[in-house]
This record gives sequence, C-alpha cells and structure tokens, in this order.
Amino acid sequence: AADTPEDVIAYVMRRLGVPRQQWPQYFTAELSRLHGWAGFIRWRAGARRYYWARRHPADLVDFLAVRLGVAHTLLQNAECGRFAPTAAGIESAIETNTAEMYLRRELHGKRVLPAMAGAVARALNGGKHSGDLRRIDKTLRDYIAAKRDWEAVAQADRFNALAALVGDAAAARRFSVDDIARMRDIIARFEAREGMLWLRAMEEKMIDKLLRGVPDLSDPAAAAEEDGEAPTHRPAHRPAHRPFAQAMFCIDTRSERIRRRLEQVGDYQTFGIAGFFGVPVSLLPHGKGGETHLCPALVTPKNLVPEIAAAPRDEAVMATLEKAVRGLKKSALAPFVAVEAAGLLFGFNLVGKTIAPRTYIRWRRRARRQKPPTRLIVDKLERRQADSIVRAAQRAVIENALAREFGAQPEKITDDIVRDLREAALESGRKAGVFARAMKLGQAQTEGFVERLRGAYRVNRDFSDAQIERLGRIGFTEDEQINYVSTALRTVGLVENFSRFVLLVGHGSASENNPYESALDCGACGGNHGLASARVLAQMANKPQTRRRLKEQGIDIPDDTWFIPASHNTTTDNIRLHDLVPIPPSHLVYIDRLKNGLVAAGRLCARERVPELDAAENHGRGRAMRAGQAAAAARRNAADWSQVRPEWGLSGNTWFIIGRRRLTKAMALNGRAFLHSYDYRLDPRRRLLENILTGPLVVAQWINMEHYFSTVDNDRFGSGSKVYHNVAGRLAVMSGNFSDLRTGLPAQTVLKNGLPYHKPTRLITLIEAPIAHAKQAIEGVVAVKKLVHNGWLRMLVIDPADRAVSVFADGQWREAALPDYLSTHSTQEPSA
Repeated sequence: AADTPEDVIAYVMRRLGVPRQQWPQYFTAELSRLHGWAGFIRWRAGARRYYWARRHPADLVDFLAVRLGVAHTLLQNAECGRFAPTAAGIESAIETNTAEMYLRRELHGKRVLPAMAGAVARALNGGKHSGDLRRIDKTLRDYIAAKRDWEAVAQADRFNALAALVGDAAAARRFSVDDIARMRDIIARFEAREGMLWLRAMEEKMIDKLLRGVPDLSDPAAAAEEDGEAPTHRPAHRPAHRPFAQAMFCIDTRSERIRRRLEQVGDYQTFGIAGFFGVPVSLLPHGKGGETHLCPALVTPKNLVPEIAAAPRDEAVMATLEKAVRGLKKSALAPFVAVEAAGLLFGFNLVGKTIAPRTYIRWRRRARRQKPPTRLIVDKLERRQADSIVRAAQRAVIENALAREFGAQPEKITDDIVRDLREAALESGRKAGVFARAMKLGQAQTEGFVERLRGAYRVNRDFSDAQIERLGRIGFTEDEQINYVSTALRTVGLVENFSRFVLLVGHGSASENNPYESALDCGACGGNHGLASARVLAQMANKPQTRRRLKEQGIDIPDDTWFIPASHNTTTDNIRLHDLVPIPPSHLVYIDRLKNGLVAAGRLCARERVPELDAAENHGRGRAMRAGQAAAAARRNAADWSQVRPEWGLSGNTWFIIGRRRLTKAMALNGRAFLHSYDYRLDPRRRLLENILTGPLVVAQWINMEHYFSTVDNDRFGSGSKVYHNVAGRLAVMSGNFSDLRTGLPAQTVLKNGLPYHKPTRLITLIEAPIAHAKQAIEGVVAVKKLVHNGWLRMLVIDPADRAVSVFADGQWREAALPDYLSTHSTQEPSA
C-alpha cells in the first residue's frame, strides 16, 4: 500500500516502467506542464506565516503524487490501441508502428499542417484496428509530401525576402545548390549568436545615452555649491541654501518623472530610497485580521506595527451593501442568488462605471464608510504592558463565556469571579472556589467549565505565553528606531541642511477591475502600497528623543523640521499629504504652498505620461494636451473599469543609478531609471552601498527580468491578454475558464499594438563612487557578484574625481576615461 506521497510516486513510476535513472527528467517534465500551479505550491510551502499553508500543508512532492496518480488512473482506463501505456510499450510502438506514432506526435504536439489536420485525425481515429494500417501509411506519405512542399515554399519565401533586404532580389535565382547550402550554414551560425548580438547592441546604445548625459563631476566644490551636500567644501562665510521642502521618493522608475517635475516647479530637493524606507515592517492594518509584509520579498520582518483607529465612525449604507455583496460572492450559492439579492447595487455599478466613471467613483467614496483617522504603534511594548493586554483579553473572553454558558448579567460578573476563574485556568490544580460559590455549582460542574476555558476558550498557560510572545513583536526599541532613521538619512546623503518639510513619499496605484494592481504597487513593499512605511519612519523621525540621539551621532535635525508621510498615486500622479494634525501651528501657513507645488508637479507629470498610454487619443485630445486635460484623462483612466492599461507601471525600466542627484538632474530619463540616492563620502566602510546592492538592486533586477521574459515570450513567461483573465481562488489568474495559473506580466503591460513597448535589456547599473570603493562593495555582496559575473545585469562605475568609467564585460572589468569610452565603445563589435 502507498501510504505517503513518496510511495505513490514510486508506485506509479514502477507501474509505468520508467527506468529509475530517468525519474528526475520525468518529474521535471511533469511539474513544468503546469508551471504556474507548481510555482504557487512551491511558494506556499515556504510561506510559514500563510494561514492556509499552516492549516493544510502541502508541497511539490504532494502535487507530483496527485498528478502522477491521476495520470496513471486515466492511462489504465484509456483505450491506447496497439500499445501498452508504459515506457516499454511506447518504445515498442515507435519501433513497430512508426507511421502512426509520428502522426500522433504531429497532431497532439500542435505541429500538424492545418490543411492536413482533418485527414490525420480521421486516419488515427480509425487506426485502432489492424485493417486501417494501410490508411495510416497512405496518410503518412501524403502528409510528408505536403509538409516538404510547405517547407520548400516557406524557405524560398524567406530566401527571397533576405535577397530583397540586401538590395538584390535577383540574386536568389543565380545561387547554385552549393551556394544555398553555404548560405544556410552562415545563417545558422549567425542565429546561434543573434540574440546576444541584438541584446548587447541595445544595451550599448542605452549605456552610451546614459553616460553622454553625465555632467562634469570632477569639481567637488562646484558639486557642493549646487547640491548643498558637502559642507566641508563650502566657505565658512556662506551658509547652505535651505530648500523650501525636501522629498524622499521610492526608487521606482515612475518617481523619476515626478521628482524632475517637482524640482522644476519650485524650490524642492528630492532623494531616492527603497520604498519601504529601510524599515522592514509587518503591518496589521485597521479592520484586517492578517499581517501585511511591507518589505522586499527576500526579507522577513520581525517587528509588527498595528494600525488602530483614533476616532470611530459609523458605517454608511453603501459599505453595508458592499459587505453583503462580498459575502455573497464567497458563497457556494452565489451563481444562483447574487444578482437577484443585490441587483440594485450591481446595477448602480454597471451604469455608473460605464457611463460616468469618475463621477460615480467620487459618489461611491462619499457614500461608503470612510476609514477613520488611525495611528501606528511603533514603540516596543514592555513585558508589563504585554501582560496587561493579555489579562484584559482573557477577562473579556471569560465574561463572554459566562454570559454564553450561564446567562450571567454584567452586574453579576465581579472582578473576584473573573480573577478566580483566570487563575484556576492558568494554574493546574487550583480550585475556582469563588466562582463555584457565586454560581452555586458543584465540583464537577466547576471543573468542567474550567476545562472548557482552557480548551475551547484557550485561557491556558501555553496560549497566554504565546500571546505575550506575539505581543513582543509589536513595535521597535528606541535603539532600533534610531538606527533605522539614521541609516535612511545617511543612505540618501541627507545629514544636514534640513528644510522645514521633509516628505516621505510612498506610492501605490489606484485602478478599477484590475487583478494585476499589485504589480503596479511598490515592489520594495512586497507589492503593497508604501504609505504605511512612510508613516512609520516619519513617526520615528519626529520623536524628540530620536533627534537627541541622532544629534549625538552628528545628524542635527532642527526643531522646526517636520517629517510628513505622503502617498503618490502613480495612476493619476496625485500626491496626498497624510498625518497633518500633529504639524506645528507655525508650519500651517506653508501647507498651501506645499500642496500647490505637488499639484503642479503632478499635472506636468500627467501631461508627459498620459499620451504614451493611448488614453489621450481615446479622449480625442491627441498629444497636444494641456496639463489640466492630461490630469483629467489620468483620473478617468484610473476610474474606468474597462481600462486594461491604467498605466505603464515599470515597463521600460532600463537603468539603476546609485549616486547623488547631480548625476542625473539635467537628464530627462522618461521614467526608465531606478534612482537611488547615495553619497560615497558618507560611507567610508561601504556598508551603505552594500545595503543598497543587497536589497534594492536585487529587487530591481527581479523586476527587470520579470519584464524581460514577459516581453520576449509573453505567452509562455507572461500571462497573455488581460481581456481573457479570470481570477482563480483569489490567488492568481487563468486565461478564460481553462488554463494553467498565468505567471509573469500581461501583454498590456509590456506590449503595444503587438510589439514590445518595454525594451528587453538587462538592468544597467551605474554607481557613482571611486572605482576601487565600488568594486570592493560588489565583490562583498555574493548575490550581486554572481549576477554581475554570470551576466544577469550590466555594471558600470563612474569615478567623479577623474571621470573614469569602469564597465564589467566579457568576464572582466574594462576601464577608460569617460570621453575615450564614449568615442570608442560604440564602434566595437559586441561579444556574444
């Protein structure tokens, strides 16, 4: 009997007669048949905190056992004709019935000629009887002849097209058979290198474009004057210019446009940092029962930050209706009763979202319950506080148990009774005498209720200790907060000359009817919105004790500097400020100016971005859109539930730039660059640079490869068209009602009119630092070193002191002065 998944697998493989040395190849082929499901199950097996993985654990071994078991059952019940459904049977059939097996492979392998598909299927359907072998043989002869003719015509057409491209269409007629054979050999050798040749050519062009825009960084004093970054190079009599506001944006490529526009409209200084602001957080959102990890996928946060309501609000009618609809959608009876039960609400949605989406969305937001003001608990709970919380929770549970099982009224449940029951449940052998006398119960009844408290109600020592341990995850110690704030500021080079406002801008997208919305949110936050991360760091940085400790470390934040969390909606380019209530009254007179600057930058950004979406043409405005028209088009695009491309997201990502803002400030990078601020002068031990390489760069490389493979083969590595997507189990999408779980990005994210919109290149990384400094950091991060040496990303280093550039190519570093590199590199033939 097969009692374990491993036993099932071994049993099936032996019954199929597959030699043991071939089992790994067979398993690989079986798992790759449904690589979407296999990938999900592999992730699920490693997600230790995922609820369903803990309740119903399963891994790829279980999945493989199920697949093989079902396949074996189907094969045993199938009519396989003249061969047995085993490895030996198939090999024998290939030897004895070659014609039939070849035609079966052509038909079921989707390689059959369309014109012959019907004849092949009819011959095979009758091929179960020996008298039909002559029909199969005749069909095979006809099929091979037709396929040869088709291949000859196709090859002649390709050859003529090639001759036309080189400008001599008549050349094809003069070629001998030997000439054609040599030409085919040349083409075959070229095709073996063609992919890498085109890839290197595209990358060299993008490297050339980037380096030609780099300004002269050889004068440190001039750089300090412009950026206000290095006080050691500034004359003592000249104080640093204080910007009106400073803003720390996520490194996301979409931040490049809004940063450039914000600097254009006013006195703003911007910085780039990973969107979780260097603070790995597990958020417990208000009104939710599960945690959300706000950090890169390669990090598991240890600290829990609950979001609690500061002021409760009543639930509106629309929120109640929507809650009922969500409940109906989860029900097994949904197909039969959902439309009838909530037809009015569905009707409003249908008409509103179709006829006037923006107006309807605004009305719905006003009608539904508004989220109350909330606060985040970022301070670590003391043991005493955690114990008090657990005691309060256990008291509430005991009171509820007394009311349910004995009908006890609140005035009858005294503190003495609750304390007596709690101590009896937590301490084995202790009697609940006070409770027994008050309720006039016998010993058996009393002990039975105490046992139910320990079991069903989980008022016991083990669960109490577990709860206290979980509460120990809440918040950060003071030292942790100091470290996170200090590291974030030093990483981007903001250690002095603080402005009145320092904005921490998280980002996310807003769109209707879009299962791929998380692909448009913050990758550094695990595919979630980045606002909560911004709120966490702002709350830490605004604490007086944090600033006192930072001043001891050499980071003097003025008393009038206020960190404000903000959210950037990348679909509409709207930036909204949050948590404004605690702002000092003296700052309120500047808030309107701050908001106006953000609105202006967003409108300019929309005017630059919207025409690329086709949304401008759809609204009849073309590319000559004014800023207001573009902003309105962007808002409608986000509210339109039929919109398959609410924004391009990170499509087009090409560069990852690590350096000061002056390196790219003069360049319009058109939303194609990850911009991470970094000042090597503040990082003599390379720790900050290694942190950037370890986390943000690795995540950006993942994003780049996801776009790369989704572009070059969207049907296999992407997810096809959004038009056919159906959400499967709230965990993935399928194409129509039958397909594997789709992986990668949809066609609308990377393709435009069937052609690549995203240019599939490897991520080109540029580091501004002394070459030895950068190389040591790269060699010190094993994961990045492997990516560089194995050719998964392109790495460049530019030394600001002498404008020397070092490029890793063909397994080695190649160094040159920047002018020499620009004059020679584009003429060199790329190496495969």
